[in-house]
Amino acid sequence: MLKTKLASVAAAAALSFGAIGSAQAMGIIAGDFKFTIDNYDSGTTGYGTAAIACLNNTAACDAAASSKAPGSVGSINTSADTMGIFSVGLITRISDGAVLFTKGTDGFLTGVFGNLADHTVGTSCNLGVCTTTTFSSGGVWALYQNTSDYNPTLGPTVAAGKDLNALLYPSITGGSLYLSGVFGAGVSSADSTATYQSAYNSSTIAGAGQAYLDITGGSAKTQYDTNTMTDPNGGKHDLFLDITYNDADGSARALGWTVTSSGQIKGNAVPEPGTMALAGLALLGAGLASRRRKS
Repeated sequence: MLKTKLASVAAAAALSFGAIGSAQAMGIIAGDFKFTIDNYDSGTTGYGTAAIACLNNTAACDAAASSKAPGSVGSINTSADTMGIFSVGLITRISDGAVLFTKGTDGFLTGVFGNLADHTVGTSCNLGVCTTTTFSSGGVWALYQNTSDYNPTLGPTVAAGKDLNALLYPSITGGSLYLSGVFGAGVSSADSTATYQSAYNSSTIAGAGQAYLDITGGSAKTQYDTNTMTDPNGGKHDLFLDITYNDADGSARALGWTVTSSGQIKGNAVPEPGTMALAGLALLGAGLASRRRKS
């Protein structure tokens, strides 16, 4: 009799939690997570070798650059220096390595970012190798659920229906908004106002960038808006972005971009209310099945 009761309870729970999996395909994340992403970036380079090309002044940085990022030309924000598109390849839970989302298998998550304007730029050289460091202000981003991956062959140049700084990009921004937000100030202890820090080899344009991201909207806002990441200045944010970039094979330049990037976005998440409600129903169903057996 006991085995029969336990089997009934287990069956009820399995059926109920099975409904959770099918109804909440994008709501299964809880705990620490990592988005693995690929980017195509449009960026401003050519600041020269001056130790300080511009300091806390966006207009001075505009004047110091030999040319602007392709994506800022004709844009709503001509002072923007870093913008682009990105695609999520995997979502994994860091603590146990569980795979929570796979591009193609579970759909597509593609995004666009822009409005990052350099306000301080400097270059240091040693043995003929120069490294340019930039601190940027502003920055917005949005991530969408789509039926297909992004199409980088469209390039970054502004055209009808396309402006990276207005978060408009065909094949991406027509989807269902999953998350959106801003780049949060405080990424560096050297500049507490900076929202993005980047450093690259001035000769090869190979480097790395970091930023904290704050969530302001999207269907999954409640799930990811947790403020669990702490910047070097003590500020709290929802996500941390860490990328490396280059154009070693020239593929980005051939499409009008500046570099290709790869990296990760880390954070912590809680189950969304719908998932928690379904979990409660699952437990309730298990309890009812047990009581029916007892009666």
